[in-house]
Amino acid sequence: MKKIFYLFYLFLSSNIISQENSIELPLIGDRLSGAVSETEEEILGRQFLRDLKRETDILYDPIIQEWTELFVYKIGESSKVNKKTFEILVIEDNRLNAFAAPGGVIGINAGLFKHADNEAQFASVVAHELAHLSQRHFARQILENSDRSNANMATILASIVVAVASRNPAALIGGQGLLVNQRLRFSRLYESEADREGFITLEKSGYKTSEMSEMFKNMQEIRRLSGDNIPEFLLTHMLSPESRLISCIFLNISDISEVLYPDNLIIKTTIAETLTESGNINRSKSYTEELLDISLGNYPISFNLAKTYILEGDYIAAEQILEDIKFYRPVDINLLKLLGEVQQKSNNMLSFHLTNSEYLFYSGRYEEALADLYQARRLAVNNFKIKEIITERIVFLQKYLGKIPRG
Repeated sequence: MKKIFYLFYLFLSSNIISQENSIELPLIGDRLSGAVSETEEEILGRQFLRDLKRETDILYDPIIQEWTELFVYKIGESSKVNKKTFEILVIEDNRLNAFAAPGGVIGINAGLFKHADNEAQFASVVAHELAHLSQRHFARQILENSDRSNANMATILASIVVAVASRNPAALIGGQGLLVNQRLRFSRLYESEADREGFITLEKSGYKTSEMSEMFKNMQEIRRLSGDNIPEFLLTHMLSPESRLISCIFLNISDISEVLYPDNLIIKTTIAETLTESGNINRSKSYTEELLDISLGNYPISFNLAKTYILEGDYIAAEQILEDIKFYRPVDINLLKLLGEVQQKSNNMLSFHLTNSEYLFYSGRYEEALADLYQARRLAVNNFKIKEIITERIVFLQKYLGKIPRG
């Protein structure tokens, strides 16, 4: 999106920097909370998240997902975000972009991994998005507008969904234009504010702040070479399973990396995944179990163990591991989808319909989720407790569907 290209320009401009020294950040107190409470922001953020998952391709790679989550939380510790609970998505889009939404939602394009030369450059973008959250820019735009309804905030969030899903930056600009009513100076002030706060966060996180300007140079170069139509490359992993396997065979990388980086868990997990993808299931399973002895409950390692059981046809063992992962990642739609498939293969149909309803709900497919809940309730005839829980979910969804347009 275009905003990410000019956000660093605003920071680097000497005129803007000199002006910023005299800019006082507005106090965030009762006046802002009275316009849009943090609770309302969180509710809207959750709805936005479900809509985004419905319309957008989410990159699903446990290693990348966990690394990104840990990285955002690390940078978040140095930020001014009050409630440091984030929902982090990696979007399967090769263009350089990131965005933030109310409720602690952080979206990062896979292209950021490609175009950031180092962690500091990656961190500079994350820090900027965290600043949008800490300064509550969505709520403040609502406050500045004459119509301070949640509907207007929903309009902004919907425009982000359209922009990300359609890969059309103009959709985002149009949505913001509806709210700020051509008062672009406010959104520019917020970008400038996010630059400044992001700079401070980057410095507190221990990274070289000069890399922020280097990141901007990368962005300028991308636009110079490609304009607004940056080439689309399929980036489903920093290193695909196939290329990992070739590397292991050709360079014997598993042995080299063990010697050079004996304590690097990401490398060890990649080796385990490579063994699984190459069909060496027994070796992968024993190696993965050794890793879990060291790092109990680790998400990517546990997920790889579940995959080995699936390949062996041991769906009950795989289901147990995936259920354990789900306890910590209850809204992970790709995990829910896989768990449902495993339950279906093991003929655990009640659990399948319950899991599938959750997958559909968190994917923004509410009518389909309701249909699965009806199926689950029919199967729970002799289980009163489960049947009551299912009924509560059905009532909730029925009420929810009554408030939003169908279809």
